[in-house]
Amino acid sequence: MDTTKKGSLIVVGTGISVAGQMTIAAKSHIENADIVFMGIMNKIGEHVVTKLNPNSVSLDDLYEEGKSRALTYSEMTDRIVQSVVEGNKVCVAFYGHPGVFVTPSHEAVRRVRQMNLEAQMLPGVSAEDCLIADLGLDPSRYGCQSYEATQFLFRDYRIDPHMTQIIWQIGLAGEATLSVLDANHSQSGLAMLADILAEHYPTDHELIIYEAATLPLCEPKIEKVRLCELESAKPTLVSTLVVPSLGLPAYRQDRLAKLGLTEQQVIDYRNPTIN
Repeated sequence: MDTTKKGSLIVVGTGISVAGQMTIAAKSHIENADIVFMGIMNKIGEHVVTKLNPNSVSLDDLYEEGKSRALTYSEMTDRIVQSVVEGNKVCVAFYGHPGVFVTPSHEAVRRVRQMNLEAQMLPGVSAEDCLIADLGLDPSRYGCQSYEATQFLFRDYRIDPHMTQIIWQIGLAGEATLSVLDANHSQSGLAMLADILAEHYPTDHELIIYEAATLPLCEPKIEKVRLCELESAKPTLVSTLVVPSLGLPAYRQDRLAKLGLTEQQVIDYRNPTIN
């Protein structure tokens, strides 16, 4: 009979504002882990996790100025997986949602599962969840397209201006070395972003630069700018650009006809009269 202790991995999110946004399930897994690795980059968040489990270790020591983030993420993954291999019940707590803009979480889960060991990721409150609540944005109303800023610049995406655009990390737009840790490296990426958007929107179209609140007593940053002003904006590493819809496109009458519907019937269905 094999009595060797088998390690396991659970990856959780602490939410954007740690106090109040950590789920009950995440808290329970943190408390009951043999070791907790933290990728939170917030001392208050680290303090909350450490109070739940004193055997908590930050992964932030792997970051270095000028060092590729790709290498840092690989080293984080190695550290997490090695602890599982050693037979520990490992919990990794990441800021926000553990699967959103978090490379090591996905890679660690994949590698641990490849070894036929238990690995799971739990959902958490992400920056997008906060954005939807703070801006009163319903992604289902106009539809929504979402991109990372540098990918948006480098790849041939097809923008639908009838849909809401969410462009993440605009402070690093055009930064391809994965070694920059501030948002002041260049304005050229932001200028290019403005040029691309100007192909689809009028120059006076109102945009929103958004940052979620990270502390309970803080307010989110919501800055409204016109497209023609975007190039001179001063975003941070966590700034997100929201480009509101130009409005819904026209109905496809041929598709409605195939379903035996009229445009008015669809309008009445989507906008019922409340008596």
